[in-house]
Amino acid sequence: MRLGAVTPKFCAQASRDADEPLAGTGFHPQSNLLLSWPIAGWTRTYHQAKDMSETESGLVAALVAQGRRVNLMHRADQSKTLRRAYLMPEREAYDIPREQLEAFLLALRQGRSLAAWYCGPAPAKVVLCCTHGVKDKCCAKFGVAGFKALEQAAQNFPGVEVWQSSHLGGCRFAATALVFPDMRKYGRIEPERARPLLESEMDNLPYLPCFRGDSTLTPIQQIAEIEARKRIGAEGHQPTQLEIVAEQSHGEEQAEIAFSWRTDTAQGRLLIRLEAASFRRYDMCSDIDADTGPTDRRTWRASAASES
Repeated sequence: MRLGAVTPKFCAQASRDADEPLAGTGFHPQSNLLLSWPIAGWTRTYHQAKDMSETESGLVAALVAQGRRVNLMHRADQSKTLRRAYLMPEREAYDIPREQLEAFLLALRQGRSLAAWYCGPAPAKVVLCCTHGVKDKCCAKFGVAGFKALEQAAQNFPGVEVWQSSHLGGCRFAATALVFPDMRKYGRIEPERARPLLESEMDNLPYLPCFRGDSTLTPIQQIAEIEARKRIGAEGHQPTQLEIVAEQSHGEEQAEIAFSWRTDTAQGRLLIRLEAASFRRYDMCSDIDADTGPTDRRTWRASAASES
């Protein structure tokens, strides 16, 4: 890791300076409620807003306790009288009159019918870009620029909605984004990368330069998958199917993951070997501000690959 003598001002800067890899940082819960809420009301807690009623706040917290991730999201054109909600992986959209939000949240918590608010399937792609500046200043400085670029690029792709989002995890990788329903997480989204990212997503492929990982996989599987895609891509193939067929650990320092892959015209198997690695990092800008120093992060690094 390279951390200079001068303490950086932003955790995202420190992460880049340390050459911290994106791969393997794509974790995200699978069950999600995405709830529109004006960004001016957001608090530091990713699922809470200062203008929620006490009952609404409690119901949202109860959903989180039940295992459903709740993220607040914002768009300039969102309705003033309705709350838009998406359930993932259900891919369902709901429009909820503001005064009925408590009833909706209670019904969701209790597993009762939500038909009264249902307005159809969710868009083909819902892209959340973290702009949660009250949580971390990197998400304001870099996240807003990333959101604007993604929002502009999305005009070329019908079926794609881009929203500002509360905390998605990995502030040090700002600008960060999560694509639903595919559960692919991204980081370090520079404005010039917004359009190619969405182009890849519309082809149902991850955009490797910014790809943190498939949230349905474990961290080591994410790292191996990204390495496999890079290796296969270097041979001129873009796999439409890529599956883990075997996984084996060799103590705490080495592991192997085997993949089978397929395109319309080719197929093969690939074995990725991995070695344990560690990095020192600041998780958030608040760690820098508190002068607590960087912490160790254990991860994995692809060391070799071979056809299997």
